[in-house]
Amino acid sequence: MEQAKYIGKRLVELFLTLLVVSFLTFAAFSIIPGDTASVMLGPNATAEQLSALRSQLGLDLPMSVRYLEWLKGAFTGDLGNSYAYSQPVISLITDRLPVTIGMSILSLLMVLLISYPMAILSGRRPGSLSDNTLSVFGHVLFALPPFVLSMLIITLASAAFGIYSVGRYVKPSSDFFGYLGCLLLPSFCIALPKIAMTFKFLRASIIEEKASDYVRTSKSHGLSDVSIMFRHILPNSTVSTITVISLVLSDILGGSLIVEQVFNLPGLGRLLLAAISRRDFPLLSGMVFYLALITVLLYFAADIVSALIDPRMRNNREGTL
Repeated sequence: MEQAKYIGKRLVELFLTLLVVSFLTFAAFSIIPGDTASVMLGPNATAEQLSALRSQLGLDLPMSVRYLEWLKGAFTGDLGNSYAYSQPVISLITDRLPVTIGMSILSLLMVLLISYPMAILSGRRPGSLSDNTLSVFGHVLFALPPFVLSMLIITLASAAFGIYSVGRYVKPSSDFFGYLGCLLLPSFCIALPKIAMTFKFLRASIIEEKASDYVRTSKSHGLSDVSIMFRHILPNSTVSTITVISLVLSDILGGSLIVEQVFNLPGLGRLLLAAISRRDFPLLSGMVFYLALITVLLYFAADIVSALIDPRMRNNREGTL
């Protein structure tokens, strides 16, 4: 009952967050100079032509009316039609999802598979040569933004070794392994700074757990360091870094929008920029709503998993409400 009440509160927060984000987005892009009609017709359009097109697109209606109509459609799966592409917004988004979602999943796998061994090796003996080396390496990765890493990797992979062609993309339906190959280097560019972030928090958590009383008790019972690490320290450290991992995943999603531009991939990033440049409000609102939904769901999932694993986190969370 207590868990159901906690989940219910989180769902209400999720719904209210989406409402606020969608309204602010809709309002911001409704008041900025220029609109879809002027972009579509160009600078030589007459006032009569602009007025007719605005009436046809519904841009002459009050913002509150347009927002309520859009909100009604958003929660029923209808995000309207794109002005620029003359297609349903939901179709445009789903057509490009395989690129962005594929890179996000590959990046997260890389983050987990690389950061965990680094944190274990570093956290076992703080202050050692391996710890200092990995810490410096993590700082370097964290300092480099994804687009800089993308340019460096493109230069090495394409110009120096000739093993990658920028802009090459294969749909998963036609060649799944070719699809993974196209996304491997972009995913690696996204993952590198996130590896450094996860490594930093996980290392600190491991060092903190090593100083706990239960570790000394386990050693007195004859358990080996390896057994204590994998049976006790690492699971407890993972609980404390669940929120960080959800933050990393949402950051991966944002980083993919930048890397898509550099690698010239047909993902959500290029679609978002096209929507902004063409003042395509239905497409732009739909994409921001989708990205906000993904981000909020990630934090919601992290909250629920943390609360189920460690009830103390749920009690602390409720104490702040």
